[in-house]
Amino acid sequence: MKNKLLLIILFIPFVLFSQSEISNNLKTISGFINYKNKTLPGAQVKVKNTNRNTKTNFKGFYKIKAKAGETLIFNYIGLEEKTILIEDVTSTLNIDLKIKNDIPKLNINKDLKLSGSTIGGLQREFEVITFDVKYINKYAPTITEAILEKVPFFFTKQNKFGENLIYLKGKELQGPVLWEIDGIGYDIPFPIFMYEIKTILILNPKGSSCVIKVGTNINYNKVKDLDYNNYYFSNEDYYNYDAIPYENQKIYEPEYLDGFKNISNPNEALKTYINQYSENKNKINYHFNVLNYFQKNYKDKNILLKVLSDYEKIVTHNPEDLKGIAYKYQELNENKKALALYRKIANIRPNYAQSYRDLANSFYDLKNYKNFWFIYNNYFNKGFKIEDNDIGDIITSEIISNYKNDEKNNHKYQRIKINNPTKITEADVRLVFEWNTSEAEFLLDFVNPYLLTYKAENSIEEYNQLILDQKKKGYTSKEVIIENLMKGDWFVNFTYLGNKHYKPTILKVTSYYNWGKPNQTKKINVFEFTVENVKTQLLKLEGK
Repeated sequence: MKNKLLLIILFIPFVLFSQSEISNNLKTISGFINYKNKTLPGAQVKVKNTNRNTKTNFKGFYKIKAKAGETLIFNYIGLEEKTILIEDVTSTLNIDLKIKNDIPKLNINKDLKLSGSTIGGLQREFEVITFDVKYINKYAPTITEAILEKVPFFFTKQNKFGENLIYLKGKELQGPVLWEIDGIGYDIPFPIFMYEIKTILILNPKGSSCVIKVGTNINYNKVKDLDYNNYYFSNEDYYNYDAIPYENQKIYEPEYLDGFKNISNPNEALKTYINQYSENKNKINYHFNVLNYFQKNYKDKNILLKVLSDYEKIVTHNPEDLKGIAYKYQELNENKKALALYRKIANIRPNYAQSYRDLANSFYDLKNYKNFWFIYNNYFNKGFKIEDNDIGDIITSEIISNYKNDEKNNHKYQRIKINNPTKITEADVRLVFEWNTSEAEFLLDFVNPYLLTYKAENSIEEYNQLILDQKKKGYTSKEVIIENLMKGDWFVNFTYLGNKHYKPTILKVTSYYNWGKPNQTKKINVFEFTVENVKTQLLKLEGK
């Protein structure tokens, strides 16, 4: 009996310690659940695979305990369920629920990447592909689905009218493939029965759009009772210049900025900032609001660095806020300061792929090529791999480019050689988009000189598996390569959809012109977004 009591007494501290440790890992997640901009009482919130659950109160507010790595499920009868993976920084999650959409989306050959593909990857080299129609799925509901089943380098996206458009991987920015049915060209195929098809030919001329040529035993060009006008793009399918330039965004200006309104001297502005600092420093987005005001009105780098330095001291352990500051340092060409922050972030998030890439890239900006290769050798030695996702595309591009540069300069570091036949190593433009929080949701629009828009949506509604991959692998970035910037104006537009909490999303866009060529140049622009559902023009590129 004494032995049993002794075992129980010895076991109690261990149990208490274990429970305390688990409890310490739990944190409070809170927020509001909304439907059509109104709070939703009685919505259910639960932690997946646990018995922890709650409901929103009459104000639509909830509070629940969860820990990093767990999944919260939000639902309400008749509305689409939403799942969110909890991260180290998660504390506030304001959720918008929507009506269930029972219309199935066609996701054949959709990669786990923003937009469903590597935008601007090396296209499949072919001029003509002929199909034996005997092997086409005769039970496919549409010719689009029948072709997608057989052609892995095609994928589909829905336009705003619910029509499935086919794109050729690598030629996404040129627009969807064109159709020719019985000798007549169309933008969208009209309904054709599978048994009517005699021939299918896919043409991929260099420098032009891909064309799918279909021959039928009906000879539709002689059929007169079909309204063929429905199968051409209308004005609504083209860009109508409805994006607002970023600098013209109307944003709320907090009262503390009024103290700077009549000050034209940057030194006086700095004194005012110091005097009001203790009162305002903990207000949401105080530092970035002041920074943006100073950057617009004074253009004095020293006072900008003062604000950023103060902000660093406030958010010393928050990797998302630190990343936003690092973006601004890079925009100001303060690469050593950016490197110091990326080191901190890597220590906080050692299992995030983005941490290694950002750190390596910072060393390269400082021409510290030895440490660039050291970071990536360490990355692979720890068991990380280059995966077929967005961060994998970026890492591959930069390793190949820097390997090539080191070869030219005859550097003797322990380099890494990657052979990737689908990777474009020289291009007119390479764009890298990075955002500081994994909860950010947005639409990216790429408009070519023909005013055709290619959309990439980063949202739970559009592609929840992608958001989960970003969180699990630890990356928030996307590469877009435009190999040939055809003559005319290109636009890059951004529609912010929110980030589920009260801080803004900081977006960094790095534009590489003449990527991989001797005359390569680089420009960094940093944008801050709080206003939702407003299409904003980020960049205008001029092809020659």
